[in-house]
Amino acid sequence: MDTYERENLSADVLIIGGGIAGLAAAISVKEINPDLDILIVEKQTAGYSGKACRGGGVLQYFDFQKIKPEQFVEYHVHNIGCYLGDQDLLFKYVSMNNHMLDKLVEWGAKLPKRADGSYAVIPTGPMTAMIGVDLDITIKLRRTAEKMGVRFLDKVAVSDLLTTDNRIAGATGYSILDGTFYTFNAKSVILATGSQNYRIGPMWGSGRGDGIAAAYRAGAKMRNPEFGNFAQLVRVKSHREVVFGENYMYNKLGEHITKNFRSGPEPDISSTAIAEWFMQMSMAKGPIVLKLEERGGNSIYTIWDRPYMAPFWELNNQWADKADGDDWEVCPLFIGEQSPVKVGHDMQTTIPGLYAIGDTSYCGSALAGAVPAPPGRNRGSGILNAVFSGMMCAQSAADNASNTSLPPVDKNQVEECFTSAFAPLWRDSGCGAKDVIRYIQKAVGPMERSVYMSDHRIATAMKYVEKAKELSVSMKANDFHDLLACHEANAMVLSAEMQFRAAEMRTESRGWFLREDYPEMDNKNWLKWIIVRKDGDTMKLGTEDVPYEKWPVKPQI
Repeated sequence: MDTYERENLSADVLIIGGGIAGLAAAISVKEINPDLDILIVEKQTAGYSGKACRGGGVLQYFDFQKIKPEQFVEYHVHNIGCYLGDQDLLFKYVSMNNHMLDKLVEWGAKLPKRADGSYAVIPTGPMTAMIGVDLDITIKLRRTAEKMGVRFLDKVAVSDLLTTDNRIAGATGYSILDGTFYTFNAKSVILATGSQNYRIGPMWGSGRGDGIAAAYRAGAKMRNPEFGNFAQLVRVKSHREVVFGENYMYNKLGEHITKNFRSGPEPDISSTAIAEWFMQMSMAKGPIVLKLEERGGNSIYTIWDRPYMAPFWELNNQWADKADGDDWEVCPLFIGEQSPVKVGHDMQTTIPGLYAIGDTSYCGSALAGAVPAPPGRNRGSGILNAVFSGMMCAQSAADNASNTSLPPVDKNQVEECFTSAFAPLWRDSGCGAKDVIRYIQKAVGPMERSVYMSDHRIATAMKYVEKAKELSVSMKANDFHDLLACHEANAMVLSAEMQFRAAEMRTESRGWFLREDYPEMDNKNWLKWIIVRKDGDTMKLGTEDVPYEKWPVKPQI
């Protein structure tokens, strides 16, 4: 057994993850109490990690001169969330929209404006619009946090959470550069580690579910893990996403197949578009192509000036254009976006003192109901949900850190975490992390297993998950980066098991969740959230009734 350096660190508030959510939380806590000691630990480099700095750079916008928050909530509940959402939390998110945009500007983000000073927005749906933000948003927020006294520790992967007397006590982790093992002691811990995306889609692949897995192992409950199966149309040669491409789908017979799965405008791609692609291909009516002439100009790039992101997208588009040529064939690409850590309105998990924000807990918060994490059929809701949840957790996390003493750390628990974390490095032989990950990707990748589901296809997926689970106990790491890959592979196995077991349990179709063998929404039996928790060495699944009676928009039973 090799010997590694050890270091003990403490903070009032420990934030795990230095993407947009973690940075927003750190700044928000500092605004409430500047005297609190805040430490952000990031496995890559805070400000350069996560999805916000490498995506489309869009923010959801609501024009409150045209709609009221309650109007959007009603629309969303009926058409997107399908009665599984927390209407009070969604109302709060919508109401804070303009305030959050102003806050981002205050924190240094660049949002394009018109000559009159108003935000330059583009309509995207019946009640929504979106506004651009340059991709240096997280760098700007990091600089703001640094000026406020927030500490940063980069290149350290947090592997496990520590608890004492059923409360959070801190975390453990290791440097991916030299293997130094860290024990973190904190009063409040905020998980901002992103969603689970199984390393399939470009950009999205940074979400690897390690925070979700750590919370599960520590005893936190999960909610709605079956809604971790988002997919997006991409051009087959470059894998370049075609946002809103579902509006222009044609089969090889020249038939406009979009009208087969929708009758009017929708805010974003739906799982029925994925199912239609699958059925058309099954009937040998593929390839499915987009009719370019119907799409019109791309106003996003003409209305918004975003100099930081321009070189990135120019290079990306040059490569994609060369790969695609004039070929507009599309297929769905599995994204994932599982975000199941169960939280309340203050983003506190079922473990006191532990918070989960952003894409770690989007579905777990039940904010949006029957839809995967952002884009959640609302383009631009990803970054803003991260900001929203970071702001929502701040008061409780600050109060907890201000009013409690530093909890003791269980040394035996730390040693167990140390042994578990480094086990793959100490093995003489074994499989690689990618061997495990490939089986998980075989389970979740095909649309008929993860999006357009049935009992026998779920069973097939679970066979791959079980094979991955069997292999995972023998993973061998060759260095610290490889060790991180093993750590992430274990998280993928756990997430996939949660996803498919919950999918098997939900015998209906609702919102994004679509089963071929149970095609109807069942309000009589399935106005329920699926709850997952660790019970010893087993995974327990149960349900919790959705309290729809207390909310203004009610389903028909």
